[in-house]
Parts: sequence; C-alpha cells; structure tokens
Amino acid sequence: MSQRPDRRQTVSQTDDQADQLQAARDQIEQLVQVIVEIGADLDLDRTLHRIVKGAMALTGARIGALGIRGADGSPATFVHTGIDGDTARLLGGLTVGEGLRVDDLRAHPQAAELNARASRIRALLAVPITVRAADFGVLYLADDRPGRVFSDSEDGTVRALGSAAAVAIDNARLFERERETAKWTKASREITMALLSGDPQTGPLQLIVNRALELAEAEQAILLVPSEPDLPISEVDTLVIAAAAGRYTAEVIGQQVPMDRSTTGGVARRGIPLITDSFQYPIEGFTDVGERPAIVIPLIADEAPLGVIAVARNPQQSAFGNDYLELVSDFARHAAIALALAAGREHALNQQLAQADSVDDALHAAAEELRRLWRARRVLAVTFPTRRLVTETFSEEPNLVSVGESTQWSELPPQTRRIVETLRDGALLNPYTAAPGAAGIALQHPEGVLVVWIDLAAERPFALEDQTLLTVLAGRLGQGLQRVYQVDQQRETALALQDAILGPAHLPRGFAVRYQAATRPLQVGGDWYDVVDLEDGRIALIVGDCVGHGLPAATVMGQLRSACRALLLEHPSPRTALAGLDRFAARLPGARCTTAVCAVLDPETGELVYSSAGHLPPILASADGTTETLDDGHTIPLGLRPNRPRPEARTIIPGRAMLLLYTDGLVERRRHALDDGIARVRDLLQDGRGSPLDELANQIMCGLAPQGGYQDDVALLLYRHPAPLQLDFPPDVSQLAGSRAALRNWLTRAQVTPQQAHDVLIAAGEAVANAIKHGHRDKPDGVITLRATALANEVRLTIADTGVWRPPQPAANPYRGRGITLMRALMHDVAIDTESSGTTVQLSARIT
Repeated sequence: MSQRPDRRQTVSQTDDQADQLQAARDQIEQLVQVIVEIGADLDLDRTLHRIVKGAMALTGARIGALGIRGADGSPATFVHTGIDGDTARLLGGLTVGEGLRVDDLRAHPQAAELNARASRIRALLAVPITVRAADFGVLYLADDRPGRVFSDSEDGTVRALGSAAAVAIDNARLFERERETAKWTKASREITMALLSGDPQTGPLQLIVNRALELAEAEQAILLVPSEPDLPISEVDTLVIAAAAGRYTAEVIGQQVPMDRSTTGGVARRGIPLITDSFQYPIEGFTDVGERPAIVIPLIADEAPLGVIAVARNPQQSAFGNDYLELVSDFARHAAIALALAAGREHALNQQLAQADSVDDALHAAAEELRRLWRARRVLAVTFPTRRLVTETFSEEPNLVSVGESTQWSELPPQTRRIVETLRDGALLNPYTAAPGAAGIALQHPEGVLVVWIDLAAERPFALEDQTLLTVLAGRLGQGLQRVYQVDQQRETALALQDAILGPAHLPRGFAVRYQAATRPLQVGGDWYDVVDLEDGRIALIVGDCVGHGLPAATVMGQLRSACRALLLEHPSPRTALAGLDRFAARLPGARCTTAVCAVLDPETGELVYSSAGHLPPILASADGTTETLDDGHTIPLGLRPNRPRPEARTIIPGRAMLLLYTDGLVERRRHALDDGIARVRDLLQDGRGSPLDELANQIMCGLAPQGGYQDDVALLLYRHPAPLQLDFPPDVSQLAGSRAALRNWLTRAQVTPQQAHDVLIAAGEAVANAIKHGHRDKPDGVITLRATALANEVRLTIADTGVWRPPQPAANPYRGRGITLMRALMHDVAIDTESSGTTVQLSARIT
C-alpha cells in the first residue's frame, strides 16, 4: 500500500525553496548596494576600505584584507580589518592563483608560519583583483569560527564584487592622480591648445620642453621618447630626442640615445628624477657642451613612462636644488597626465563619433559621453544654425539636445540662455566656468555654432583639469562632427547609388526584403537581392553575395545584378541566367567566387524553379510549422568554370507557406557551425509563421543580430504564398460576381478548406454589398477596395469604401440590416470603423 506524501513535509519543502529564493534575492540586492557604495567616492583609500568592508558584509566574514601588489609583484601594502598588519602580510605570502578557498587553513601546506602566528584563522577565501589587465592585488576573507566555511555562492558573489572593485579602483586611481595636480600653470593651457592642433606628439612635446626650459631658467632642454612607444619600457632599446629648446636645437633633434648606457635611459627605466652635473653617453650639442647643472625628469602617466625631460643650465648658474626638482617634476607630472588623460578620454569620445551614422546621432552620443565623464546631472548641446543672406545671422530658435534631464530651449532659465548665447558670440574653445556647478564651451558645428553646457550633479568648481579636458574634448568633438557630416553627405550619395542598383523601388505584393551592410561608415556592400516581373506573369527572385565589402564590392554587385536581370528578361530560366553570369563573372575583376541563388516563381500555382551557384539553400516554411532546405540544383560559385552546365530543381510552395532567400551574413558566426545559424533561422520562421510578413522580416533580422551588430553584409528576401489579394472596383452590384470569383480563386491558392472558404465568401460578400448599397448611396463615383492576406492560421480581409453606412433600422424593416450580424456569426473577429472619409470593415477568420 503506497503512502501519501506528508502535506506538512511538502509545505516545508516549498517554504525552504521560497526561503532560498528570497535569500538569493537579498544577496543580489546586497551585492548591488555594495557595488554602488564602493563606486560612490573617488578617494582611493576610502574606496579600498569600502571594498574590504563590503566583502565582509556580503559573506559575514570576521576578517578581511586587501593586499596591493608592489612593482615587484609581491603584496606591498595592506588594508585590513580583524587582523594586524603582520598577519595580513603572512596572508599575502599564500599562493592564490586564480583564486583560493580553504575550509581549514590549519591543514594548508603553505600556512605553517601563518598558523603559528594566527592559529585561530580557519576558513579562507582569496580572490585576485585585476585592473586594466594588471594584477592589482588580492582580496582576502577569513573566519575563525569552528565549522564556518565559504560556500560556492559566496565565492561567486565575492568574484563579482572583485570585478566591480577593479572598475572603482581604476577610477579612484585616475582621480587621485588628477587630484595630485593641485596647481596648473599657464603652460597647461598652451599644452591643451597644442593637443587641439591634431598632432598628438610634436606640438605638445615641444611646448612641454619649452616650458620646462622657462620654469628651470635653463640654457637647454630636450625631451626624449621611446623609439618604439608600443613596447613596455623594459623592452625599449633606444630613446629619440623628439623636442628641444634653447641652444643647439638643430644639432640635438632626432639623435638616438641607448637606454642601457645613458643617464636619460636610466631615468626612463627607473622612473625616478635625477639631479646631476654630467651625462653618460655623448649627445652632440647637449652633453658635449661640458659639465653643468642638470636635472633629468621622467614623464610618467598611469605608471607608464612616456618619455624623459633633460634640462641643463649654464655652467655659471647655481646647481639645481630640491625646489627646482619638485617644480620641474610637478610640471612634468601634470604635462604627462594631460597627455594621457586627453588620449584616454578622447578614445572614448572618438569611439562614439566613429559609430555614429549622422551628425544628430554623433551629437547625442557625444552628449551622453560627456555626461558620463563628469557624472553630470544634464548636458545640453545647443546648435545655432547660420543663414547666409546679406549678412550671417542666427536663426531665432536653436536646436537643442538634452541628455540626463529632458528640457526645451524655452524652459531653460533666462540666465542660462543668456550665457549660452554669449558663448555662441564669443571665442570658440574658451570654456566658461564662472557659474558654480556648471560649465560651457562653444565650438564649430558643420552647420553653425555648437554650445555645450554641462550641469554638474553638485555645485563644485569646475577645476583647471576639468577645463583642460573639456577644451580638448570640445576640439575633438568639433573635428569629429565635421568628419561625420562629410561622411553623412557621402553616405547619402552611396546609399542612393546602392538603392538604384540594389533592387526594385516597389516590390510585388507578398514580398518583404531587408538589407544591411556591415561596412561603416558608408553602409554599402556586395550582397544584393532582386525581384523581376517577367513577361509571362512569373516572377524571378535573386539573392547574391560578392566577395568583399564596401564600395568595391558594391560596384561588382551592381554589374552582376544588372547582367542577371537582363539574362532573365531574355530567357527566364534560372540555370540559363546563372550560366550566363558564369561567363560574365569570369571576365569581371572581383566577381569570381560570387555566390547566388536564382529562382522563378509562378504566383498562381506556387511552382518554383531554382538553381544555386554555391549559395546557401533557400528555406521553405509550411503553415503547419515544418521547414525544409531546398538543397537541389546546387553547384559551384560563379566564374570558376564558366562552361560548366548548371542544374535546376523544381518544387511547389504550398498555400500559406513562406520562402526565404538570404546571404551568409545572416547566419554565419565565428566559432559556430553554419548549420546552427540555419537552424536558428528555421526556428524563427516556425515561431513567426502567424506574423505579417514585414514583422517577421524584422523579427529575423533582430533575432539573429549578434552583439555589436552584423559583421558581414546581409540580404534577406521573404515571400509568402499566395501574395495578398487587392481589388479596386466601382460601387456597382455588377462587381459582386467578379470580386467573389477573384476572392474564391485566391482562397483556393491559399489552401483554405471549402467550408471555411464558403464562410469567408459570404461574410466578404455582405461587407461589399453594404459598401455598394449604403456607403455609396450619395457617392456613386467612389471606389471600393478589397484586400485579403493569408497567414499561417488566419485569413484577414479589409473592405473599405469612401462613404458612410446607414445605421440598421430593424423596426422599420426586419428583413434588412442583418449583414453585420451574419458577418459576426461567420468570422472570428469583425471590426467596423466609420469615419467621414469612409467605412472600413476588418474581417478575420481562423483557418486550419
């Protein structure tokens, strides 16, 4: 006899599952809260302490430490809670690797010394933290309670925290380096302007060396940079003098100095400034002048040497003291940070500009990037277009883009509008920072003047480093907008060319096409589709893929498309057309190995004749959800064997089935089998067989789009059989028989059962009769339109007229006005929309 499950046990299990789910949710919420807290402050020391405390809170650990690695890779400093510094250093001696989790540290072979000192520690969890691909340190969590171990869930949570901590540490380190630059001199502004010159090396470097010469009241100054700047400084063999100031400049510039046998190379390697009165290794025009007071300063940013400044005084001048060492070192640090900061921030901005398809898109993306950089409450981008009449004047209402908080120009405070207009009329690239918590700058826009206005989240002063960065980015933004504008103009021309050669402007009913080129920024490519109406009433379908991308491939594609169309009009046979293309492609540069599939469709019978030249097989999706690939009629790509016969295959497209022709960009992905991509298309066709054709085409393109967008050109051609029916006829009873016959024929092609077709015909006949009798009683010269569309399991009809129906009056005549009732009885859905311009009836019938 079987036992019934204990209800109390079932309830207990359900409660346990609910508790576990709630605990998981609480842990995720706590993790999110900790991540937000550690990123809320840019002070590095406070950030590190928050990381340790947050990890302890997430795991309930009693002990926490963060070991920060020094230059030699060993833990150099520790932030710790619950243990002393010596114990933390002993923890740092453990080998962590990709991570370490120990249930009882007393049994760990490397923990003998640690156990001797801190035997109470039992459970340990250690997770490495990597910042900018460098080993920053290790986060340690420990506990001394018997039986306490760290779970898989806690391990995963701490690793997630470690990833967020790396970002917070990176931001805090950058902010700390910026904060250390307490004062900027006039030279910082000039270096900024040099950065705007477009030359990221010579201009700024020359200014740096000029100002170093002035600040040190020296006779000569040189600036050396690594000959191979992409290599780590430890692997660089030679320094090159890239800029010089003072005496003998012409003799000094361009000389090479070895790293291993020179004073400047030693400073570059060690990264430590040096006061000296002589130099190792002769540099013509510099060291051969004789012994004299000199100072050598490394240019370091983000812990990486960018170069070395060497400054030498006249022999009669006093030796350099620590005050000058500090002065020149501070200036060098500021100059290096300015260069590195501008380069890093510019990279993010330039990425946004490079991905923009239009000036408006670029402006939105740039405003978003500026808001992110300053964590601003709002960023406004106000464009004042210019009009050239007798004089150049600004239009009354500027174009405004607002990110963060939405607003309109008229909604801005009057003072803000006045400041923005003043910036518009003033000097370009001159930041305004007089208003606390805000800043603005004007720059050139392709169509006028652009003013960028930043409202900070807090009313803090806009510091000098902020001004420098804003000026640099504004200059780059102006240049980037101009490039986007030029590309936008070129793109319009290219797209017009692409549209002209790609396919027909108006497709026959029943077709949907999509095209997307992977090549930026012009967005033209070598894939193509074409739909050709043939003289015998059939329709030719072609999808092809030329080798390559961009304008060269598009040029080849246009010629092949035109040739294929001409061949089909001359002889409407797929294999004959591809055989002719074979001979053409063999002689056309760049056309060899083009793949194409060509088909001829009879829209009345659904017969499809097709041939493939190395192309992916078309997919046929039936109304019942089954799919098949049309693999027959397949042989090699075009132009390889121009005299080889090409095969041809035939099939019948059933009623309400869909045919998909496509290029490999839709389904081919790196590190994934091609069959997997085709299977995903088949699944999307099955799932979307009840959707209208245009919606399904969008679903396929979106459903298969990889992260970051398509990396190859994509062409897609989709057909559903039969094509939608559309009849336009005058409102006369003589048209009833003809419209009924046309609809009956169409329902037959859609493979609607006789009984269901009978119901549709009666309902449609009632709607048409009402449109004739009532909709056009006052407008006999109007038009009635009947449209019918078949989906996988539904037929939709629309009957529209240009009149207004008379409301039913059953009391006056009980035998009239029953058409609507009949329609509702026969159809699954009936909607009647009456307006002054006419009446539209929507009928929907589910079919099997």
